[in-house]
Amino acid sequence: MTDSADSPMQRRAILIVDHGTRNQDARKLLARLAAAVAESRPQWLVEHAHMELAQPDFDAGIDRLVAYGATHIHVHLHFLGAGYHVRETIPELVEVARSRHPSVDIEIGDPLGHDPRIVDLVVDRMDQVSRSDRQSSK
Repeated sequence: MTDSADSPMQRRAILIVDHGTRNQDARKLLARLAAAVAESRPQWLVEHAHMELAQPDFDAGIDRLVAYGATHIHVHLHFLGAGYHVRETIPELVEVARSRHPSVDIEIGDPLGHDPRIVDLVVDRMDQVSRSDRQSSK
């Protein structure tokens, strides 16, 4: 590894956070996303967490990453918009986590929905449905 931020002395990590749900299949989707991110970035520590209705919760996700040796945690907001959790709850939880783990740098990203690549994804999905509709009407 050439990036000093990924050296054993500085372990980068990502906590993927969603709203949470009681639906087990939906919860599994976030766990699979975390596993795919971990596979894509094997030098990073990766965990997932839910804001409510399911475990692991935010604090547990942060604590796991710190226990694994994370020194820099990026909180990925797996939300489309900047609702209450994004604007209020998560920043408050990050401040508490920073006070519990003062030697760990914890930063919050923008919600996923703020990424302009979402437009490409939506258009691609629309094109897939359109192709599927044309094929099934033949």
